[in-house]
Amino acid sequence: MNYAVVGYPIKHTLSPVIHDANFKALNVEADYMALEVTPEGLGDIKALVNEYNLSGFNVTVPHKEKIMKHLDWIAPAAEKIGAVNTVHIKDGRYCGYNTDITGYMKAFNDAFGTGCRRVLILGAGGAAKAVYRAHADNGDEVTVIARRRESFESFKTADFNGVLNTEFTGGSYDAVINATPLGLKGEDVFEAFQLDSSFITDDTAGMDLIYNPAVTPFMNYFNNNANGLGMLVNQALDAFEIWTGKHGSNKAVQTALQQYMEERK
Repeated sequence: MNYAVVGYPIKHTLSPVIHDANFKALNVEADYMALEVTPEGLGDIKALVNEYNLSGFNVTVPHKEKIMKHLDWIAPAAEKIGAVNTVHIKDGRYCGYNTDITGYMKAFNDAFGTGCRRVLILGAGGAAKAVYRAHADNGDEVTVIARRRESFESFKTADFNGVLNTEFTGGSYDAVINATPLGLKGEDVFEAFQLDSSFITDDTAGMDLIYNPAVTPFMNYFNNNANGLGMLVNQALDAFEIWTGKHGSNKAVQTALQQYMEERK
């Protein structure tokens, strides 16, 4: 069996490390690869699947919403938020799921504890939808900021009942989540969004969904911070179970990631 992650850009991904560790730990004969697919090339996804004989694939930025029109069936949770991050190909049918919601919330709670919060989400793409859904289901008050008004159109069909803004209007927040790609190349999302960081206190939680680099300019605004590695691992384990019917090995994944990081130093 062959699996992959598709996205653009894709060079930063740790998904092959995670899934290869699972395959090895559970004696599953499978290969996992990273495939760079541009937005213009997403329409050829089925040809790509046939070329690499894929049994399933993960979906990352910027394809989590656009991939949906290429699928035969979408799980209700993914349909509800309007984003898919995992595709299982079964009997020729392309089935879409979203494992970001549970993967994110477990990582968030592991980092910052449980409880209801006032949450500010930066970005309005597919990842932001999953983060919103997780916090809304938790009973949190959610505000979403995006730089482009058109980014909010899809939230209208994502069961959204929070606050949408195209600029920061102030306020007090217990947690801020960067759900944009800004930071992958060292960008400062606070500068890009023209955010006044004076509302941040020592207790404010800051979580960046980016995991490589491990520390982003966004994270440096917060004493209480976390990156997206926990979310990546959690959602990958859920995707692994969808594909194989087996529970992944968190221990094997963490060991492989630690070794990988040490080798990259």
